[in-house]
Amino acid sequence: MMLRMVCGTTLGLFLTASTAVGQAPTQPWRPASPTVHPGAGQVGPVIPQYAPAPQYQPTPPPVRAPFQLTPQEEDYLNRVLLFWEQRGQQVKTFACNFCRWDYDGVFGNANAPRYVDKGLVKYAAPDKGLYRVTQSNQNQEWVAIESQREEHWVCDGKSVYEFNHKTKQLIQHVLPPELQGTAIQDGPLPFLFGAQASKLKERYFMRVITPPNIQNQIWLEAYPRFQRDAANFQRAELILSVTETDLNPFALQLFSPNGKDRTVFQFGDIVVNNPWPNLDFVVITPPFWTKVVIQPETPRVGQQPAAGGPR
Repeated sequence: MMLRMVCGTTLGLFLTASTAVGQAPTQPWRPASPTVHPGAGQVGPVIPQYAPAPQYQPTPPPVRAPFQLTPQEEDYLNRVLLFWEQRGQQVKTFACNFCRWDYDGVFGNANAPRYVDKGLVKYAAPDKGLYRVTQSNQNQEWVAIESQREEHWVCDGKSVYEFNHKTKQLIQHVLPPELQGTAIQDGPLPFLFGAQASKLKERYFMRVITPPNIQNQIWLEAYPRFQRDAANFQRAELILSVTETDLNPFALQLFSPNGKDRTVFQFGDIVVNNPWPNLDFVVITPPFWTKVVIQPETPRVGQQPAAGGPR
């Protein structure tokens, strides 16, 4: 799953966030005055107006937009994304735990999770990351996840390493030169690491969908504009918790391309800009395992190199 999200093949998630900055203030932020945003009568946090106000002109999409924004909704979205981008630029390291619920809407109960797992994520700018699922909830108890289902991925900026416990293989996916140093920001889900407002709007139809009764949160919805991203998910919903100076990821819901299966993440114990040893991103082949190295494909003459963005 990690490789689907980060390098565009099957990389599933260094998913959580580069938008948290510093420690949250002791008192929750209360907006001085309400700001109307998507949905009649909805009120949400006041997002600062930066000057000059950005005027984004995304690349014309090859698919039809699933919704239309009013000028007021567009302006609020622009300010949310720019605030998010500027906060994310201050993040050097990030770590958190997560709980993940997997729902099977085709062969299972769409309202009851098939699996409930726990794990951790670490990130270091610009593109080092670690994602690992370590525990599973079985009969109301948290137990070490069986090796058949354990997920463990590490990106050191030049390669993505997959620990395949089923086959006892360490699989090294070497990143092509054009993705080294930018694999996470330019991957199929760039919302969370080094998000750039202009790139987000070029690749996704986005809007704010915060319910009117929700305080101190911003809910964002994103639909892929391009088939490359649509192969990974049909749509995404991200919840950001809002403080006076920060946007912190609270939850992420991903709907699979079939529109029925979904995965929900909730993030906690977030630590920002608190360095940890670089050993987290040093990969060593476990004893009695086999290492497999997969080189990037060489583009054919006239073919554009693979990238996470639109093509």
